[in-house]
Amino acid sequence: MPGPSPGFPLAGTVALKPLRPGTVGVNVFAPAFAGVVPPDMGYRMSPLLQDLRFAMRLLRRTPGPTLIAVLALGLGIGLTALMFSIVWGAFLRGLPYEQAHEIVAVRRTDPATGAISIWPSLHDLDDWRNEQRSFEDLAGYFTGTINISDAGSLPERYSGAFITPAAFRLVGEAPVRGQVFTEEDDLPGAPLRVIIGYNVWQERYGGDPDIVGRTLRANGELGEVIGVMPDGFEFPIVQDIWIPLRLNPVEVERGQARTLAVFGRLKDGVSAQQAETELAAISQRFDSLNPNLTRERGVNVLPYTDATIGPDARPMLFTMLGAVSFVLLIACVNVANLLIGRALMRGKEIAVRTAVGATRRRIALQFFAESFALALAGGLLGIGIGHVGMVMFNSSVAGTDPPFWIDIRLDGMVLAWVLATTLLATLAAGVFPALQATRANTHDILKDEARGSSSFRLGRVSRGLVVLEIALSITLLAGAGLMVKGVLLLNRIDLGFPAQEYFTARIGLPDNDYADIDAQRQFYDRLLPRLQALPGARSVAITTGLPGTQGGGTGFTLQGQQYASDLDVPGARWAAVDPGFFTAFDAPVLRGRGFGPEDRETSTPVVIINESFERRWFPQGTAIGSTLRMGGLQSENDWRTIVGVVPDRHAAGAENEDPEALYVPLAQAPARFVSLAVRATGDPMSFTSRVREAVASIDPNLPLYFVDRLDRRVAQENWVFAVFGMLFGVFGLAALFLAGIGLYGVMSFAVSQRTREMGVRMALGAQPADVIRLIFRQGMIQTAAGIVLGIMPALFIANQLSDLIFQVNPRDPAVYFTILAVLLFAAALATWIPSRRATRVDPLDALRAE
Repeated sequence: MPGPSPGFPLAGTVALKPLRPGTVGVNVFAPAFAGVVPPDMGYRMSPLLQDLRFAMRLLRRTPGPTLIAVLALGLGIGLTALMFSIVWGAFLRGLPYEQAHEIVAVRRTDPATGAISIWPSLHDLDDWRNEQRSFEDLAGYFTGTINISDAGSLPERYSGAFITPAAFRLVGEAPVRGQVFTEEDDLPGAPLRVIIGYNVWQERYGGDPDIVGRTLRANGELGEVIGVMPDGFEFPIVQDIWIPLRLNPVEVERGQARTLAVFGRLKDGVSAQQAETELAAISQRFDSLNPNLTRERGVNVLPYTDATIGPDARPMLFTMLGAVSFVLLIACVNVANLLIGRALMRGKEIAVRTAVGATRRRIALQFFAESFALALAGGLLGIGIGHVGMVMFNSSVAGTDPPFWIDIRLDGMVLAWVLATTLLATLAAGVFPALQATRANTHDILKDEARGSSSFRLGRVSRGLVVLEIALSITLLAGAGLMVKGVLLLNRIDLGFPAQEYFTARIGLPDNDYADIDAQRQFYDRLLPRLQALPGARSVAITTGLPGTQGGGTGFTLQGQQYASDLDVPGARWAAVDPGFFTAFDAPVLRGRGFGPEDRETSTPVVIINESFERRWFPQGTAIGSTLRMGGLQSENDWRTIVGVVPDRHAAGAENEDPEALYVPLAQAPARFVSLAVRATGDPMSFTSRVREAVASIDPNLPLYFVDRLDRRVAQENWVFAVFGMLFGVFGLAALFLAGIGLYGVMSFAVSQRTREMGVRMALGAQPADVIRLIFRQGMIQTAAGIVLGIMPALFIANQLSDLIFQVNPRDPAVYFTILAVLLFAAALATWIPSRRATRVDPLDALRAE
């Protein structure tokens, strides 16, 4: 029979590997590659590739632990990638414009109150533009609804921006058709010119190529379309239509002008701090000339995305990113423990390889190759988990109109993050077993017929890592428990009325057509009976603020009380309502009277308060007949007589405790934007077309918007609690799962390593309960140590996430006791299973095992 081909050694043979001059060694990997890789290729193959292939063969031999390790890393990498994509999309990527980091927002600050983001006034913008040298230019805007109507189409409401012409030049975006505003378009009294968004052009006007020059009505005023912005342009937040500001600071008394959101583009080489210093000096000079200014205010220059989303969002999201990194760290600890177990089982192999010439570096690379193989598989799984999470997250926030630049997707930066975390996981998981294995005493291991002298050290490291897992887990579980409890409380809120039975919509009366309170009152007087006459309408209300949603706020002064300054003036929520409001929302007047047809513009100004207001300011129950005035100390509003007290109805939104609230008659308060509420018999949304027809019968140019059931409106306002609460809940459950399997793995391995000891104990008369108690105590000691180490980080994380925790104290003892009980149960289960297995060891088999 012919012998084997010279190029292919027989499977199972050992091939000599060329080593450094003067050394002799054995290539222990040759059996794995024999019959597959030619020898000459083996010589050329890099040691790292050899180690990686060998590691994959080893991992395939233990599919159960390998799959658990891959799942653990997949969860850690996937959840971390999801949270990073949220942070990246919201803040780090920035605006989708050239040199976007130069675009910054400018806000005023108030050291007296600690406010760091106050919108500047029109005069502030004018002062800064004329004096500054740090910016290419500054622009201002405010956002609001814009009703569009023209011949042949139903009126529609769009989100719009009233903006200064410099804005388009600063962001560097040109229209796809037409032109942008000029300085002449921004003059008071100039003919109205309008720029529309790409979606408006396509959806409302069918992409009409002759759209430029077309006439339409915007908020009741005739205007000319002069441009169409590119697809995706929704600056400054999520706008569809742009109108010139058309305000002149010269025509308005200083201190009385409206406020604006101001932004600018920094010149090359100018830092935000330098620009802030310059603008502060300008403001100080002009503020000193204003006798109405009661206190000094500063200037804050900050990234545009931070200013728009709010000052609390960045630290909150970064805290969540840091917290979810604990899941990845726990996964790495699990993999490290898996590799530590392998190191214990392969002690003799490593000793032999070291004895015949393998270097510590070569041994360490083998362990890193195993951790890299696991991390690579976990990274691929993590990409899938992260992608699914991003799809679900985008779906959950789709109806909240997030800023246009927030794009949560699996882009190049997120993939780079996954790659970085995969490499980090490789290092984190491989470093302990590699270090411990390379420190082993070869001589002692070769003499030890059992396990080798390094066993104790490796076991101690493994147990320490489990303690770390449990500490990290309780940190995540505490935050998750608090947030999930908040979500449960949010879902159980009793608004005092069945919100799911109400159809709601909002309308805005254009200033050009409804400039005074009389015109507005006439419109509401005509609309109300039409709504009440709709078939199936049980009750109807017109109000500036719906219960359960965010309402307006106002300062107020009580007659007879003294206030040192405006800082001492108390505040309350307020709403203008029609006489049927309290009946419509099951809020019967408790004391005094409700509003009636006699409460008109020309009659005595009146106000109704809620129970919280009465408890706070009239503890003796003497509210009826008292008077108050809305506004600050300089307010010129009328004094209003308190005529009634009604129950609390979440006037500040469902997420807030019921605050003090004031209600004034709609007929006595100018209100161009109101909500309509119809309590329906049957499906509330069936009223959509009928309410729209009732409004159009009075003014065909008025569209309805925010059309939805009231319960969905309330839920939409509270989406941040629900979405991030459940997201953090997933983090906590993942941490609990990983910590549980980590503890189980360590205890199971410890039991397998102590088979002889268990056999000896039972041969000498130990009972199964004694064995269980021994192992159980060890597991519980590790769990207790992890709990002690994790309590302080848990409290810190909970405090950082307090803005996301709905009506739950960050130190709520019930949550912490529940978390401890769950963690102890999981730890007990993870310890009990291997301890029970230890009691089934046959003493004779155990003694013969080695």
